[in-house]
Amino acid sequence: MPPLTILSDTDVQAILHSLTPTDANSLATTLEDAFIQSSCHGDASYQPHRSVLTRPIAAENQGSTNSTSTGSSGSTATSIFMPATTPREMGVKIIGIAQPPSSQQQQQQQNVPKPGLKSILTLCTAMGQPTGVLNAAELTGFRTALGTMLLYRLRKETSKIVVFGAGKQAEWHIRLAVLFRGADIKHITIVNGNKDRAKSLVDKLSTQESWPKEITLDLFSPKTGDGGEAAGLEDLVVDADVLFFTTPSKIALFPARYLFTDRARQKTRYFGAIGSYTLEMGEIDPELITAIGQTDSSAPFAGQVWDGHIVVDSREACLHEAGEFVKSELSPEKWLDVGQVTERLRKGDESDMRKWLETGFVVYKSVGVGVMDISIGSALLGLAHERGVGTTVADF
Repeated sequence: MPPLTILSDTDVQAILHSLTPTDANSLATTLEDAFIQSSCHGDASYQPHRSVLTRPIAAENQGSTNSTSTGSSGSTATSIFMPATTPREMGVKIIGIAQPPSSQQQQQQQNVPKPGLKSILTLCTAMGQPTGVLNAAELTGFRTALGTMLLYRLRKETSKIVVFGAGKQAEWHIRLAVLFRGADIKHITIVNGNKDRAKSLVDKLSTQESWPKEITLDLFSPKTGDGGEAAGLEDLVVDADVLFFTTPSKIALFPARYLFTDRARQKTRYFGAIGSYTLEMGEIDPELITAIGQTDSSAPFAGQVWDGHIVVDSREACLHEAGEFVKSELSPEKWLDVGQVTERLRKGDESDMRKWLETGFVVYKSVGVGVMDISIGSALLGLAHERGVGTTVADF
């Protein structure tokens, strides 16, 4: 009977923040294997659908001064249940996302907790024997960013990176990009409307002893001009080689026309988009996504995109949750699962595809799927055992 290992947030961070490039590449291979098994070898049929529900939070759970109240506090909580299975294991991640009450309701309450995200991952053998319980807050940011890195690692040009967002996902996209391709990166810019939050992330990363001194890390806080657009944002986007989108925005972060100009089309880019996870959200202009799928000679990105394709973590999941992609006119037939792409690359018979991934205009979209948590969570348990991290219960 396998032991049960418990990894706190501190334990998970200790493991992830000490990863070497060799460790990271091994975890990337583990994630690739999970995607391939799911997309190409029948495992997708054994993955339960996630469940999402939103309900009011009772006042007593929000720290209300009226401890006897059983009414709503005005805040809401979204609960997400993400089950997954493999031939060897099964598990479920539970996520709680708290949304704040209205400004008026906040004024009427005291000690209202800040909005935020909490998450836990439980792992079992295929027969149901518990093997691990992990605080999944850091794990979620890491595994999502690692999915973006699978194809990003192939890019020929990654000198200038722009990151939209300043949260945990943004942090891990930056950390892993530097871990995998630090020698090829010159400049990273964080774009966020909350200047203090962006500065906090810049300071956190750039003051670490391990931060490469050759890489400039700075922030861009959009300031809306008379025309309703952020001055300087277009130049930032056009000059970028790589753009990571990590926000839950409900409006496009910049208009498609930024990349339709002759100047913009002189270079190609890699997009890693992971922020939107409902049909109401959308970081990328749907018009831009539609244009990516156009293959005639007069199309904006003719010759830059391989037969009008994009890459997704799961086409089925993205069809239900990737708002801006569903709203676009890009046919789902052009959405390639990253597992399908990776298996073709491993076989070595897709030279045109590889050239596109290395030097073309590539868009990777992820909404997150349970097999990502199961595969990386299990790998972290293995690293924890090797390094003597965590709490182990011998006979649970």
